[in-house]
Amino acid sequence: MIRLGIIGAGWVARDFALPAIEAAQDGTLVAVADPKEGVPGYPQYQDHQAMLDAEKLDAIYVASPNHLHPQHVLDALHTGCHVLCEKPLAIASSDAEEMAALATRRGLVLQTAFDQRHHPAHRLMKQLVQEGTLGTLTQVRIDYACWVDEEFLPDNWRIEAERAGGGAVIDLAPHGLDLVEYLTGERLTTLHVLRQRRLHGYAVDDGGVLTGRTESGILLSQTVGYNRPEKLPRRRLEIIGSEGILLAENTMGQTPGGCLTLTTSSGERRSIEFGQTPPFEAQFDSFFEACNARKSDRLPTEDARLVALLEQGFEGDAAWR
Repeated sequence: MIRLGIIGAGWVARDFALPAIEAAQDGTLVAVADPKEGVPGYPQYQDHQAMLDAEKLDAIYVASPNHLHPQHVLDALHTGCHVLCEKPLAIASSDAEEMAALATRRGLVLQTAFDQRHHPAHRLMKQLVQEGTLGTLTQVRIDYACWVDEEFLPDNWRIEAERAGGGAVIDLAPHGLDLVEYLTGERLTTLHVLRQRRLHGYAVDDGGVLTGRTESGILLSQTVGYNRPEKLPRRRLEIIGSEGILLAENTMGQTPGGCLTLTTSSGERRSIEFGQTPPFEAQFDSFFEACNARKSDRLPTEDARLVALLEQGFEGDAAWR
């Protein structure tokens, strides 16, 4: 049984991670470190290092503001804990590389919390791609947006440049970048980013467009936004190939719902059923399994590479303001 501690008890940790941990067969929550928020029923530490020193922990889930990820992850790894860290793994690629290098030297699991790869519809999409249902893949198109204004939360660090490292793009785009590689089985080699600050008055971007290319030439187009009203369509994932198109609607998010449709080159169009396991549950089950095996199916250097890729994409958009 993996003994887990949480660093950062915000709404994602409380509303989605906690139920997933409590449902897990191979892990249990021991304590929480957060200077403000606690989790009812579990000891709360004001300082993460105090928790690491006081509790005998096997693993840590890091859900703190982005700028604190390097310190929290490195301290946990130095203590001998496996780590599941919310995206982005780091704001700067140099920090991500340091974290990955330490995990590798210590023989510890370090994973970015890409819960979208654990959505049952996305797992099925990957299976269908591997079976050749779509033929030769040509494009992946993603639209992932929401509404985040100045009143979204009382202390909304996601719209502060210093704590978040950016806005909608750095928050939402990593899920899409990971999904492209997960679904196609190929690395992204090229990425371009265009950001906007169109509707909201905060200093970071409230929307963006990303285009990219994989090793074999599959193209990515992704739109993200904090400027999409909740009642408008805002979550769409499409894989296009020479023999068909898979379209997932309202699957991107923390819940297991949505719908999946296959359209073939012969004109057939049919809905495809999939399971309803919450993505966070599947994610923590996978993480605990990796901790017990002391081996992950994805190297931490791959997650660090995605941080560097997004960083490079930002370099070509220096004049976005």
